[in-house]
Amino acid sequence: MPFEACPHCGYALSVLDHHCRHCPPVAPAGPKARFDATNLPQITLALVGLGLLVYYIFRHGFS
Repeated sequence: MPFEACPHCGYALSVLDHHCRHCPPVAPAGPKARFDATNLPQITLALVGLGLLVYYIFRHGFS
């Protein structure tokens, strides 16, 4: 049984999952599997602001 060559680098593809061990794995389609912390400061600031708003409303009443 001949091995299939990787279309990118030419090395043999795996018999089990048909992926090359030399090329980086292809990311799955859909949402990211890992946490992305690039927007963490904005999220933190928004949550603190929302928390202060809720505190002010309940502390001083709705009037």
